[in-house]
Amino acid sequence: MKDQLVIIFTDLDATLLAHDDYSFEKARTGLDLCHHLQIPVIAVTSKTLDETRLWVERIGLNQCFVFENGGGIHLEDGKIIDLGVNYSVLRQVMVKLSSSFPVRGFGDMDSNEIVERTGLPIEDAKTAALRRFSEPFICPETDFGRLEKAVGIYGLQLVRGGRFFHLQTVGQSKGSAVAYLLERFKADFSRVFSIALGDSPNDFSMLSKVNCPWLVRRPEKEQTTPEIDNLKITSKIGPEGWSEAILETLNNL
Repeated sequence: MKDQLVIIFTDLDATLLAHDDYSFEKARTGLDLCHHLQIPVIAVTSKTLDETRLWVERIGLNQCFVFENGGGIHLEDGKIIDLGVNYSVLRQVMVKLSSSFPVRGFGDMDSNEIVERTGLPIEDAKTAALRRFSEPFICPETDFGRLEKAVGIYGLQLVRGGRFFHLQTVGQSKGSAVAYLLERFKADFSRVFSIALGDSPNDFSMLSKVNCPWLVRRPEKEQTTPEIDNLKITSKIGPEGWSEAILETLNNL
């Protein structure tokens, strides 16, 4: 068994990537330190498999990553672990919900509308629509409690992200996927020290599973803060806050 592993789990949008233009330039200082220390950085995101593959290559992250809010895990050897319910089931429920709520999911949008709502380039918007285990959607002027109850009838749940609600199966979460990976790592290392960074409610389950959780500050003044032991909050926003958290944590280890 190997000695110790330090590992980082990170959200992408509005955390490692800037909210407005998806740049990770201001995170380079933290990323460079991780590369220098050979600390794996694992993306844990609501993005699709194909989207996340692209960002992993662009940023230079570990080939192991979690996609669609914990619906699937891509291992370093390319194997995919399915943890979510099939997308076709989610679309059927979305259609039923639309009779009572003003919901509009990615499956109802063409690539141009996804571009408009996300700010992604057109090719990235196309990969964002190739979903397996979750359906991002908008629902303006929503009675969240009523919508949540309606979704629960179908054995599904709602998760709030930075831009969209996400429809997915009960039990599926970033936290569940991170817990699965931590158990795998603990089988190979005598000690695992885990760090996680996120900005939105869909990240909170992940933050609750690690030794050192960081809430990355968002551009808007009001931000939901979870009640998690040892939670730290960055003073800076987005990728600049990401680097702030990484430098402080690793320099104190």
